[in-house]
Amino acid sequence: MMAGLNSIKLAAHDFLQRWKTAEHRSASQGRTLEAAIALGICALILVVAISGDENLVRAARDLPAEIRRFFAIITRLGESSWIFATTGTLVIGALLLRHRGFGPRVDAALGLFAGRVFYIFAANAVSGILSLMLKSLFGRARPRLLDMVGPFHFDMFAYKSSVLSFPSGHTVTAFATAVALAFLLPRWGRLLLLLAVLIGVSRVVTGAHFPSDVIAGMALGTATSIFLRRAFAARGIVFRKRATGIEMRGAGLVGPTLGRATGFWSRA
Repeated sequence: MMAGLNSIKLAAHDFLQRWKTAEHRSASQGRTLEAAIALGICALILVVAISGDENLVRAARDLPAEIRRFFAIITRLGESSWIFATTGTLVIGALLLRHRGFGPRVDAALGLFAGRVFYIFAANAVSGILSLMLKSLFGRARPRLLDMVGPFHFDMFAYKSSVLSFPSGHTVTAFATAVALAFLLPRWGRLLLLLAVLIGVSRVVTGAHFPSDVIAGMALGTATSIFLRRAFAARGIVFRKRATGIEMRGAGLVGPTLGRATGFWSRA
């Protein structure tokens, strides 16, 4: 037990030390494009909110019961609780198994695996906090109050669930997770993003959010995973910078190494 706890302590210390030593990046590098994209997304959210939110929510209410039941199941995949529980358990478990006599290669693979899973955990944690801040700031009424207050009722700095519609938290979670996993498992990228889109659609079909809430959630979850990947790469954590862009550290090591050690085979 003490060996496992020491492994976790050393990993945390190494992470903090690396985090303090980021590569310098020009303040203007890429900022113009990022600002343009952000403005474009804000404009899209506004256009959809004004022209489509109410009509699409009302149309969703008239969908066949079978479709609404299908999306009621899909929407559960956007709950962050199971993602935090799974990633947290995997990170701690991988670190506890290090330095248990499996050899330096397995220890290195376990460390890389723990780092990758922690990246997914961090993407959800950061995007989740930002989502909660925005929800409270805007205090937008949910679609179930549409007939009473309309699509543009705001109760700023509120903490009631009925007025925490913007952005969609489930969609934030779905896209933060899908984009983070797509960086780690690029072959699965399209399928992961498709699933994230379905989760976003489910929030409108189930009457939990307006379409503009979903678009904002897509943008926030995606941006968080992208920016955290960049921040991790600047410190050599999970990713690293190359002249051709950002690449994952230890590509081809984790899956085969852990596969042989456990009797399974995979590629990662």
